[in-house]
Amino acid sequence: MNVEIKLFFNLAQYLPPGSEKSSARISLAEGTTVHDLLQQLNLPADITKTVLVNGIRTEDGAPLHEGDSIAVFPPMAGG
Repeated sequence: MNVEIKLFFNLAQYLPPGSEKSSARISLAEGTTVHDLLQQLNLPADITKTVLVNGIRTEDGAPLHEGDSIAVFPPMAGG
């Protein structure tokens, strides 16, 4: 299955080579979860992150589907 992954700010360094800006289209095996994808991209597990699948916040164990758009944001601070 093919999905689009968007990694923002300092997480963009974990995108596959040849990615454009903060986004890449990648092929995954059926049954891949958000957790599996983040491991495949070598995102450190200790980084707190917000994950959206098709614009909806989701948990690491959520399964991915053909055409999904996954956005991953690092922790944000502000005031």
